[in-house]
Amino acid sequence: MSSITEVKQRRTPVGNPSAEEDSQDSKLENKKLYDFHELPEWQQDNDKILTGYIRETRSWRKCLRALLIWNNESVNIYTHLVSSISYFLLMVGLTNVVAVPVFPTTTMMDFSVINFYLFGAFGCLMCSSCFHTFKQHSGPHCDAWSKVDYMGIIGLITCSIISLLYYGYFDSKEYFVLFTIVTVLLASACSVCVLHEKFNHKDFRTLRAAFFIAFGFSGIFPVATGVLKFGVAEVAERVQLRFVLWEAFFYISGAVIYGFRIPETVAPGKFDFLGHSHQIFHVLVVVASFLHLRAVMGSYVFKHTHLGGPGWLL
Repeated sequence: MSSITEVKQRRTPVGNPSAEEDSQDSKLENKKLYDFHELPEWQQDNDKILTGYIRETRSWRKCLRALLIWNNESVNIYTHLVSSISYFLLMVGLTNVVAVPVFPTTTMMDFSVINFYLFGAFGCLMCSSCFHTFKQHSGPHCDAWSKVDYMGIIGLITCSIISLLYYGYFDSKEYFVLFTIVTVLLASACSVCVLHEKFNHKDFRTLRAAFFIAFGFSGIFPVATGVLKFGVAEVAERVQLRFVLWEAFFYISGAVIYGFRIPETVAPGKFDFLGHSHQIFHVLVVVASFLHLRAVMGSYVFKHTHLGGPGWLL
């Protein structure tokens, strides 16, 4: 009897824990999209977005192939990729041919200032698009690309302020130089902060948003100085203040929505693929960047039609 029992026990399949784990890992590897709880810890950034993730790839090619898969980063990638390409095309030729009217007093410096802003917008949006494309490669790559993204934001803010400083103070060299130096120093200080490892931690989301808002608000000081020097009405035309205010509204709104994770905090899982805070932020950034371009173009036209000269900087 004992021998028969022994034979049956030998024939009874025994579960292999390692084989079951390998099977589960294989199923996980074969998925295209993952849920939040299936991600490695370094990828778990926003727990209100529950599905639609590209899991850690450790491959550049897989990151690029993911561009063809509709996931929760697709809107983030393409809103800024398409916009950056558009700004690049404007910068390399279409500005001079189509967008900028030529006046008798127009100089190469005018084209250079407009292209300077376009370069900042192109760089910022392209850096952002690359970050969202390659962030799922691995933890170290995500950290590196996030810093590239932050530097792109700093570049855009810097180019935005300096481009309007030129038209706001085109006939007041000392003010232009002063505020340009201040802007560059602030940009340098911001760069040092954003390149610090702790700045990239997910717990600093709101601080990051506030940080960039504060840098953008530094543009208030040259505007206030201009009001004292030229008066409200002229400053409003010199820097096209109505467009600048709308620009600030969209930037700030986007940063607040991003910082407080609206609307996915209210309804987790409902906005995973379309409509979550980071996507809204991206769309508002594009709108704000276009409004700034409109302000620069309006300032250029006002300079040459009402103020009648190229100024100190030819």
